[in-house]
Amino acid sequence: MKHGRSIYAERRILDTALLKRFIRGLDEDEGIRVEGNVPDLANGGYVFLGFYRGSYCVNLCDRVRDKQSQKYTVGSNDRWFYFEEASALWKFLQPLIRKPLRAWLY
Repeated sequence: MKHGRSIYAERRILDTALLKRFIRGLDEDEGIRVEGNVPDLANGGYVFLGFYRGSYCVNLCDRVRDKQSQKYTVGSNDRWFYFEEASALWKFLQPLIRKPLRAWLY
């Protein structure tokens, strides 16, 4: 594998309607990465969304620039949240998502 290349395919999510649809349809082997707007995380942070055993899982973490590649990558400062319903998850997410939306399904 070449440095900096993903070993999985990503699909860009272009708008919030599509993001909401993908959230409702998440499988356990899928995830969503969103550039965040979280004030106390580096560069707004990343928001990772997953679905496991009937619950939505949210991971918030710093978004840091790699000095060598000059690309953003995952940092520390992890926080985890869990939700039973997509509607509760969406209410939690709305203020944490960077606008304009930059999100990917993987």
